[in-house]
Amino acid sequence: MTSLDSRTSGRADDRRAAPPAGGLPGAASLSKAVSKAPRRYGQMLISFLVVIAAVIAGGWLYVNKGGVEEVLVVAQPIPVGHPITEDDVRTSRDPLLVSRSVSGVDGAILVSDVDSVFGQRTTVALLPGQVLTEDSLTGDLLPQEGKRLIAVNLPAGRVPETLAPGSVVDAIAVPQEGQAGDPKALDDPVVLSAGATVYSSKTSPDGTVVVTILISETDAKTVAAYGAVGQLTLLQAPITEGDPADSAPQDDGTTTGGQG
Repeated sequence: MTSLDSRTSGRADDRRAAPPAGGLPGAASLSKAVSKAPRRYGQMLISFLVVIAAVIAGGWLYVNKGGVEEVLVVAQPIPVGHPITEDDVRTSRDPLLVSRSVSGVDGAILVSDVDSVFGQRTTVALLPGQVLTEDSLTGDLLPQEGKRLIAVNLPAGRVPETLAPGSVVDAIAVPQEGQAGDPKALDDPVVLSAGATVYSSKTSPDGTVVVTILISETDAKTVAAYGAVGQLTLLQAPITEGDPADSAPQDDGTTTGGQG
């Protein structure tokens, strides 16, 4: 064999022995496919979870939408015994009652039943945001059995400025203005009545304040007598559980305006 043939044969053997520059045939494509597979599976899993979450949320909204109703809600303080008229709801620029979407309130009066409240009177003092219920209205005149409405005329300094219809007050025995009382009585004043409800409060031209109070029958005469001789003052008490005005929410719904 000549040297030329030897060199040619050697190069052919080298080509057969050496692997392709890119590695095994199809190795690059297989590597790319393997690297993309986990990413594709992750995207599919995320899409599946999003669909499941949307289905669950839609089902929850469908199940719960039936419990939400448009009901009447108090927009301004309403005193005990106030008659609800059409002007309070439909024609007033500043209505006492508005509508709101709520759920889970027993006895709530629907907006569609608004005509049924006209001529009814409130049985308790109502506060803004409170849902109007059947128990808070009556066709009977006030005061109810066991209660009395009394009016007391007091100096401005003996009536809190924040007093308003629905406020809860305690009636306290005090000396007349300008007189020194018994030190022992001043240290431990007598509570004539606790937990009375303010029906109305008006300032007279002479600066005194006339307060009408819904009070228990047993305390009414005593409080009225002390008020008549100027030996009475009112303390505004905090609203606690069980008080007439203690039934306002906490819904978090949005007021939609008065009925018109």
